[in-house]
Amino acid sequence: MPSATSTPTDAAQPRLPELLQGNLREQESNSITFNFSDLVRSKRCLLKAAWTLNRQGIIRLRQVASADLIEAVNAQISQLLDDATHYKTSGIDDIAYLNLPNRRVLKGYNTFVDADRAVINHRVERPDGRSGSDAGMIDIFHPERLSDEMKRLINECLQERLIRRVIMISCLTPMRVKCRNIYLNRGVKDTRSYHCDGRSLKFKSFLFLSNIDSLDIGPYCYVKTSHRNRRSWKLSRAFNEEHGIGMYEYSQLGDCQALPMFAAAGDMVISSQRGAHRGHPQHTDAQRAVLVNMYQR
Repeated sequence: MPSATSTPTDAAQPRLPELLQGNLREQESNSITFNFSDLVRSKRCLLKAAWTLNRQGIIRLRQVASADLIEAVNAQISQLLDDATHYKTSGIDDIAYLNLPNRRVLKGYNTFVDADRAVINHRVERPDGRSGSDAGMIDIFHPERLSDEMKRLINECLQERLIRRVIMISCLTPMRVKCRNIYLNRGVKDTRSYHCDGRSLKFKSFLFLSNIDSLDIGPYCYVKTSHRNRRSWKLSRAFNEEHGIGMYEYSQLGDCQALPMFAAAGDMVISSQRGAHRGHPQHTDAQRAVLVNMYQR
């Protein structure tokens, strides 16, 4: 079925996937959903989750973190944001690099990943005016380094030992944690379109710290099986080269469907970052908080 948002008759335009909604969205989500408690108790369930991740590129785990744990993490984040607002007196500069819209201490994604302490980065509009800046988002790198209490809470939330096992069985390759982040989105509209995070083997887990139950909140959207779909990747790459678009943008997905991942606070989504994905633009008043872990070789 052609997408309502794609323009297949105009060869100069990107072709976006159809966004699943209603019962179709729910059915597709349920087909890749597992209870975390079942993974802990049942090897069979764990293997089924790993196989689903291998084939579909994405799974959803229910109730990975308890309500009390989520509340404690959010309380820590609230205090952190207050300290960042009053950075001249709070002492936050002693434990984190603070990038405010008008105060940039560090530059570049790789610099943030390799930093020796936490980085609190306020994303801003790109100087050249290009879209996809995620302007208004607060991206906290290495939040576990902010305090012993935050480290304890994050370790309990992320369940890294079991999640690494699921990913390793899925791809038959040992993976390690590369970077942990907290994403805080508040009315972020200028989100990047469908893309992949390079072609190397890489996975992310997204532990939701708030409920995601509508498109207005800005859910994570994923094109199932796109991590294995060589055709859409080759078509996108050829189109991108011809039209001066970035190498890793998925611009030719007009015959595909994208799944918005609705979830409750405490649920986790795991996805292969080779697949086509994006964060959906938010309503002006919407808020979303996510604890993210990146796994790679």
